[in-house]
Amino acid sequence: MTSRSRYRLLFAVSCVLFTYSFLNHHKFPLNFDVLWPDQQPSSRRPTPPIAERQQVPLASLESSFFTWSDPDAPPIPKPPYKPELEESPPIPDPFPLLSEYPAPSRKFLLQHVPKPPRGQSKEEAPLLIGFTRNWPLLLQCVTSYIAAGWPPSSIYVVENTGTMFSNKQGQLTLQNPFYLNHTQLGMLGVNVIMTPTLLTFAQLQNFYLWTALNRNWDHFFWSHQDLLVFSPPDDPSATLYSNVLSVMQYLKSPAAPKWAHHFFAYDHLTLVNTDSVLSIGGWDTHIPFYSTDCDMYTRLMWAGFWQGESPDVGLIFDVKTPVDDAAALLSLPGHEASFNGTVYEDLVELGEVMQDVKYNHNNDNSGRNTWQLRQRGGQDEAFYRDAVGFEVGTQMMIETGRRIFAEKWGHRGCDIALMEGIESGDAWRLERDWEEDSGEEDSW
Repeated sequence: MTSRSRYRLLFAVSCVLFTYSFLNHHKFPLNFDVLWPDQQPSSRRPTPPIAERQQVPLASLESSFFTWSDPDAPPIPKPPYKPELEESPPIPDPFPLLSEYPAPSRKFLLQHVPKPPRGQSKEEAPLLIGFTRNWPLLLQCVTSYIAAGWPPSSIYVVENTGTMFSNKQGQLTLQNPFYLNHTQLGMLGVNVIMTPTLLTFAQLQNFYLWTALNRNWDHFFWSHQDLLVFSPPDDPSATLYSNVLSVMQYLKSPAAPKWAHHFFAYDHLTLVNTDSVLSIGGWDTHIPFYSTDCDMYTRLMWAGFWQGESPDVGLIFDVKTPVDDAAALLSLPGHEASFNGTVYEDLVELGEVMQDVKYNHNNDNSGRNTWQLRQRGGQDEAFYRDAVGFEVGTQMMIETGRRIFAEKWGHRGCDIALMEGIESGDAWRLERDWEEDSGEEDSW
């Protein structure tokens, strides 16, 4: 026998001895077939039938959280209903011309829209407009951007309704808060991107970044949907779009400072430098809504990024109600610019009145976001959510996000940049600078 054969034999014997020792030590039966539930060996405690086995979670958890499985548990009385709210008036069609049959052509709809610069690609200045609720406001916003010169092919409505394919398949109706009409946006030449599920504001911002990465966008714009925008009225040769494009071209030049965001009327309209925002890890999704902007913009400032503002590219109005007929924004013949039945010859005056309505409610900003509750229908439709309950849940998440922000930086309020010596690495490491039981109102 050769040396190699002896080694092979020795190795085989060692494997057999190891296997026997291991099985004997762990009391494993050598007949593995008996490991099936109903074929246990008589020497071991038999496995009880399926119906008699304890369910997961275990009984100790069931007693605390799953009392409905206890036949002796006393019934829990159902709480009384909350008072019924006043019935909301139905939402009228915000752009009746788009609902006509036969449908008007895109050429007719856009006949008075300024032409974009020659040779400009739709990928050069993509504009993302996030949507969750209130179709009339979204359609008004999109239409006003088109009228202000933004190429429809460069506009991307990001449907963040959480209703999957319901809108795309026409399963929701106008009175549903989450209704969005894919067909009518397509008639205007606008693109639609759908999120896979309902996202918070911070998650949506990261979804924008993810979209930019997948589409190779080094820069992109994003906008709120509750806006009414116009080109500068004192310069007929310029449009809002041509002006923001000029700003972007400068920021892309070697002469520009290192930058991350550029604002037009704060972040109502924002230009994003994709790589800059990604370099600090994107948006903090622990802070879902308000104050997540404070966190992001301050962290970028600490990282040395410039974030400037160009407020004079056009007129950007923050509104909460739609015009009576959005076709008037495209200067289509036979369609008057009216609001609450009053006709306005000057669109700028119309925008000013609509913005005043939003901010002068009870002389404060308490009615600023009431547009999110205008639609309360859609019962029995796919993915139905109670409109008021959805808003209550959102407000609770907003408050939770503010508490998380305060815990992260040890301070209540957006003014963390004023804290002496603070830097990005201090996140979650600072003691609170307030007393929880002091009765002091937070600075939000």
